[in-house]
Amino acid sequence: MNKIILILALLGNAISAKAETPVIQQVAVIPRPANLQMGTEPPVLLSDKTTIGTSNAETKAVAQMMSKEMTSITGKTTSVVKTSGLITLRLDPNMTVEGPGWRQNESYVLTSGSGHIEIAAHSPHGLFNGAQTLYQLLIQTPGGAWQVPAVKVIDQPRFRWRGMMLDVARHFFTTDEVRRFIDLMALHKYNIFHWHLTEDQGWRIEVKQYPKLTAVGAYRVTSPTMEDPNKQDGAPYGGFYTQDEIRAIVAYAADRFITVVPELEMPGHTTAVIASYPELGNTDIPHWAPPSVATTWGVIPNTLSPGEKTFQYLANIFDEVLPLFPGEYVHIGGDEAPKDQWKASPNAQAAMQVHHLKNEEELQSWFVQRIEKMLNQRGKRLVGWDEIQQGGLSPSATMMVWHDVTFAIPGLKQGNDVVMTPRPTLYFDQGQPQTPLTIPAFHFIGEKPVSMDQVYNYEPVPKDLPPDKIDHVLGAEGEVWTEYIWSQGKLEYMAWPRGCALSEVLWSPREGKDWNDYLQRLPLHEAFLDRFHVNYCRQDGNPAQPGQSMEPTSHSPPNVELRAGVK
Repeated sequence: MNKIILILALLGNAISAKAETPVIQQVAVIPRPANLQMGTEPPVLLSDKTTIGTSNAETKAVAQMMSKEMTSITGKTTSVVKTSGLITLRLDPNMTVEGPGWRQNESYVLTSGSGHIEIAAHSPHGLFNGAQTLYQLLIQTPGGAWQVPAVKVIDQPRFRWRGMMLDVARHFFTTDEVRRFIDLMALHKYNIFHWHLTEDQGWRIEVKQYPKLTAVGAYRVTSPTMEDPNKQDGAPYGGFYTQDEIRAIVAYAADRFITVVPELEMPGHTTAVIASYPELGNTDIPHWAPPSVATTWGVIPNTLSPGEKTFQYLANIFDEVLPLFPGEYVHIGGDEAPKDQWKASPNAQAAMQVHHLKNEEELQSWFVQRIEKMLNQRGKRLVGWDEIQQGGLSPSATMMVWHDVTFAIPGLKQGNDVVMTPRPTLYFDQGQPQTPLTIPAFHFIGEKPVSMDQVYNYEPVPKDLPPDKIDHVLGAEGEVWTEYIWSQGKLEYMAWPRGCALSEVLWSPREGKDWNDYLQRLPLHEAFLDRFHVNYCRQDGNPAQPGQSMEPTSHSPPNVELRAGVK
């Protein structure tokens, strides 16, 4: 730790002495700001009772959160005052930024010098983003004082959708663990938390009208072992979030200007649903039997029946659950839905005839478009994986592309919005290349690791995309699937610093990207993450916080056997 403090101190002295030195050698902000210029004034020293001044009620919440964060980082008391403070937050309605309104909403100007720090923005969201930059500019001297170099930062994001996805269905994460994940997203200016809540292996959200979704669907009797996916551990596993817990998480994210996008899978990846309510499955196929909640990974053949009973069930779910999520988007999955059961189901075949559908791919398209209308009626927009274009893509759907870029082109040409999440590059469940052999089972057997430079050098906008289609690329997100991520320590190890690299892809100007420059900033950014005890993957492959458990976390509540037998 003393070494880190010394490095930071030398960095601060260099800022004062050599203002002409290139910016990136002096500060280590990730994601890299659009424009950062060093000033000639001495650093601004923080006092033992630093104040944050704000006279606007809209900015008070940001100031209070900022006060807690700076007190936590520096150990010095930081308070909010109505008068001018050492730090001032100011809303500037006249601030203009080239581009759409959402970009203006998130932009900010941070000025430090002459004994004062100011963050000005068009909205509280911009002020919050500026605060994240300020935290990274804090430098501790050898004597223990804290200072901020003289700088002027004029900053705004490149992409509208800057997301991270957390799968809590394969392995469950507590509300505290989810909050921690959201905190780390906020530090890197992410604004979308994609919450994968339902799967073959578990349903994780309380639905009072359908209690068996959690009494049965939230629990499986065993799971694949971490060392060998073909073997079972024999340990009951499960968990779910109450609606009150969901509300609390959504509010927590909103306070950090992060929108929660829930994912409720359909028509495939629904084994937990059908185990809970078998009548929603394709019960008319030969030799059909109700399934149990899935205990293996991979693609499971069960799909929802495309009948009226299913759509009424989904309508009831939407009416109860969607009010928990005030954001405009709802993710419905739509991927990896095997068609074998529909091919064998007289009811599914009859639906195809009634609606003049040529094949089961068109049946899935019809299913998805009907769901989209249900969501639209409830004020929501549909997002789905790129399989939703099979059989015909709705012109108003947003497509999340997890295959290669060729899967994005048809939708973009049609004018659909697209979010890029290509596997393996943005799949953070893929192994870290340098992981020591002493840490086994870090990803699917046979999958290739993904390095941080692969993430950093990814470009979301497809090559040669016509200029009038570029704005349809909303952005991208990192996907954290959890078949082999079973604890908070393992989650952080896999997500960071690859998540740091992606944040720069999504926030910073394309023309300013430079891998070597990023590597120069990374060590000091890692020191910043150390203040928050983040268990990121160090460059030698070892976990940053070896004291944090990397072992599987058990989520096997009492009476699991009784829950599995609920009728």
